[in-house]
Amino acid sequence: MESTAQTDTTITLAWNAVAGTGQYRIMVSPNSDMSGAAYWRFTPTTGTVKYLKADTTYYFKIRSLNTDGSNLTAYSTTYTTQTGPAAPPIPAAPTGLKTSVQTPTALGLTWTAMPNAIQYRVAIGTHADGSSASYYRYAVTTADIRGLTPGKIYYARVRIITADGSNISAYSPLVLVSTSPLPPRPAIASPLSVASYNLHCANCEDAMPTEVPWVDRRDDVIATISSKMPDIIGIQEASQGWLSTDSRPGGYSQFEDVRDRLNAAGAAYALTNDKRNNCENPQTPTGCVPVDQGASQGTRIFYNTEKTSIVRSGSKLLPSLDPEKNPRYMAWAEVIQLSTGKHFFFGDTHLEVDKDMGYNDLRRQQAETIVDVIKAQNTANLPVLMVGDMNSSKWLTPSNAPYDVFTGAGLIDPLGNTYGSSLPSGFATAEKVTNSNINSWNGFERHARASAPGTNGTYIDYIFTSKMRVPSWETVANIDASGDYVGQIPSDHDMIYATVGLP
Repeated sequence: MESTAQTDTTITLAWNAVAGTGQYRIMVSPNSDMSGAAYWRFTPTTGTVKYLKADTTYYFKIRSLNTDGSNLTAYSTTYTTQTGPAAPPIPAAPTGLKTSVQTPTALGLTWTAMPNAIQYRVAIGTHADGSSASYYRYAVTTADIRGLTPGKIYYARVRIITADGSNISAYSPLVLVSTSPLPPRPAIASPLSVASYNLHCANCEDAMPTEVPWVDRRDDVIATISSKMPDIIGIQEASQGWLSTDSRPGGYSQFEDVRDRLNAAGAAYALTNDKRNNCENPQTPTGCVPVDQGASQGTRIFYNTEKTSIVRSGSKLLPSLDPEKNPRYMAWAEVIQLSTGKHFFFGDTHLEVDKDMGYNDLRRQQAETIVDVIKAQNTANLPVLMVGDMNSSKWLTPSNAPYDVFTGAGLIDPLGNTYGSSLPSGFATAEKVTNSNINSWNGFERHARASAPGTNGTYIDYIFTSKMRVPSWETVANIDASGDYVGQIPSDHDMIYATVGLP
C-alpha cells in the first residue's frame, strides 16, 4: 500500500490487486494500536479516505473480501502516512465599498482593508447581475476606474485575490455607483486659440525616415500652422542660426523665415522677442559681448497681432549639467486677448532631451525654475498657459518629472495624462478631443505612432493651463484611413492645438 495524494482532510491510497477479490476493506485509525478505527470499502485498487483531521498521522491496514463481503485474506501490516496542513480559512469578502470620487468619465472607489490581503480585484459593469464586467487589480484599498460613460449607472464589487490573481474571498455584494452627467457647457463667446510646435531645427538632419532638409518641408510647417492660425503659439527648435540656403546680408534665421512665410501667406504674426542672440550685437554670436537681450535661441513665442498684443516679455536660461550642450530657455510674455481685454501669462520652453537618470533630475530642476519664473513674473495672478516640448512622457522611468512639477504647482493638463496610463484621468478638462491617441513625436515615420481610439497617446509636448475651460484640444496631423501621414511630414513633432476660455 502507498499514498498517492493528500489534502488536509483526505488521503488517497493505492495497492496491489489480489486475485479473487470482490472488494477491499481499509481500516484507518489515528492510533497505532488501531483503536477507534473507521472502515472504508473500495472495488478498484485505489481509494480516497475522507473526513480526516488536518496535519495528523494515520495508520492503515487493508484486507481482501469475497464478493459476499466475507474475509478473503488477513489484514496487511500497518501503513502510516499523514494528512496535509490545514487550509487557511477563507477570508470574508471586503466591506465598505463606496464611491470616493465621481466625474463624468471616471470613478474613484474605496473599501475597508482586510487583514493580510495582498491584492484586491474590482469588478465593475453595467449589468445588475455582475455579468460582462471589467476587472482591475489593486494592492491598495482604492480604485481609479477610467474610460466610463457620463451619467451612467454601474455595478461594482470587490474580492481578495492572491499575488498571482487566484481568488481567495467571495465578492462583496454589488454596489450601485454612477458617473456624474456632463455639465451644460454654453459656447465661449471669445475663445483664445493656443498651440505648441517643435519645428525640428534647420541644421538638425538626423536621417530619420522621410526626413528632408528645412527648405523642402518649411512650406508644410507653414501650412500646418496656417490651418489653425492660433492666436499665440510656442515654437521650439526654430533656431537663431543663419540658414545656409539664404544668402541675404546679415543672414536669416529659421524663426525669421517662419514668421515671414506665415505673414506672406496672409497671417499677421510677430515675435515677442526677435533678438537672435544675447550679445551686445544680437545679430551675430561672433565676438559676442554678453548682454541679456531676452533672446531664447530656438524657443520662441509667435503671437497673432490681430488677436493679441504684448504687454511685456522676457526669457530665462534654464539649469544645465553640461555648459557645452545647447542651452535651454523659457520664453514668457504677458499678453492681452484683444476681443475681451483679458490679460494672461504665456510661457514656452524646450527641456533637456537626454533620457538617463541624471537628465530626468535636470528636467525636474528646469521645470522648477520655470515655476519660479511664473511666480516671480505673474504677480497679478493672471491665467497661465505653459506650453512646450518637455522631452518627458508618462512612460519615462523613473518618472515624468516636469509633468509632476507643473501639475504639483497647480497647472492642469487638459488631456488628463497620468503616469503609466493611456486612459485619461477623470479630471481631464478638454471637452472635445481630436487625434488625442496620436503621439506628439512622430520621428518622421510614415505610419503614425498611436494608441487605441479613445485613449491618450504618448506626449512629450504639452499645453498646460491654470483653471479654465478648454472647449477643444487637437493633435494636428493629416492621417489617412490606414493611419499613415499624408504628404511630406513637416516635423518630427506634431503640432498640438487647443482653444481655451480665459476666466
